[in-house]
Amino acid sequence: MNDSLEGITWFRGSSVRIRRMGVEVHVDPLGEDGDSKADFVLLTHPHYDNFSEDAIARVRDAGTVVIAPASMKKLLGDGDHFMKPGDMLQLDGFDVLAVPAYNIDKKFHTPEHGWLGYVFTIGDVTYYHAGDTDFLSSMFGIRCDVAFLPVGGHYTMGVEEAARAGEACGAEVIVPIHWGDPHGTPEDIDRLRELFSREVTVLERQA
Repeated sequence: MNDSLEGITWFRGSSVRIRRMGVEVHVDPLGEDGDSKADFVLLTHPHYDNFSEDAIARVRDAGTVVIAPASMKKLLGDGDHFMKPGDMLQLDGFDVLAVPAYNIDKKFHTPEHGWLGYVFTIGDVTYYHAGDTDFLSSMFGIRCDVAFLPVGGHYTMGVEEAARAGEACGAEVIVPIHWGDPHGTPEDIDRLRELFSREVTVLERQA
């Protein structure tokens, strides 16, 4: 496995945990293994298959910083930082850029909601978690080492757009998320590997 993927767990949907350089980041926590205490929780949007207050509570302690879209402020009153696309947040040892995440020709995720993806760096690795989105021209302005990209093709972009997104943001590795059961197949992943010029790594789903 590529060194930049060490410490990464994919639970299901868009739920990813990253442990690196003594920092633990959860994006859209939905599953955990009983040994998770997040330094940072990043929330992309409030759909039921992305957002769980119970799961957030399980990984949260007094020092956890919770970051969410500004449009979730009423839903998540005890969040620490609420961001809009284009906002940059500089915290102690952790900088995060909020980027847009929405559908172009579907109505599941609209730009008016202001839902988010995130770009952040831990140690020497920069990660891009796209959230639930289609391919957007703004992805050309992102630079990352690892891109967590939805590839299911029903609620989000499919593999053709994901390959374009990976090329646009300069990712060395695409990690497919939001695929399988019910949307997205192993054959789709094979197609993504054909289309993307660099590495595609599938993580085993943990929940």
